[in-house]
Amino acid sequence: MTEEKNIYKNVMEILVDEEIEYQLIHNRTVNRNLKKYINPVEVATFALNRLPSLYASSTEGINKQRKRALIQYKKEIRQAVTQGFAAVERDPLRKSTPLPSEKKDIISDAKRSLTQLDETLPKEELSLIVEFMENFLNKVQNKEIQPAEVIKLYYLLDFYWEDNGEGLMGNKAVNWYG
Repeated sequence: MTEEKNIYKNVMEILVDEEIEYQLIHNRTVNRNLKKYINPVEVATFALNRLPSLYASSTEGINKQRKRALIQYKKEIRQAVTQGFAAVERDPLRKSTPLPSEKKDIISDAKRSLTQLDETLPKEELSLIVEFMENFLNKVQNKEIQPAEVIKLYYLLDFYWEDNGEGLMGNKAVNWYG
């Protein structure tokens, strides 16, 4: 069984996103004609490259870093976001290829894992898993399943996977059919 990956967040990203939303709604310095062409991700990237990182791995840590940032960096956050808008406004139609979302990474990881399972599992067991995962991944792509449910499935499968080679179906503690 693998260890659970701890989650951490850069609180500065949250604050920059909030400032971008605020400036888009309330700020008159953002050109109204260009608003629809401005990519907020590029504005955030510009601003974040000019601000310190403030990581936290707990709810308490996030709250502490948020307070710290609002006291120490509020002016710098506003200024970096304003500069980000100015930089992106200079060339709003600039072509850039966005990075794939984490959800797409999860889908491709799952497909890769299914391909690797073909060599290690009996065919009847594999066909059940493949059928389940295809349905599951389709629901993820159609946004019928929330990202939190994807993570729950990952940990459930990881927990019930047996090191002795019996695989998922060998675990009688799991009710696979309802």
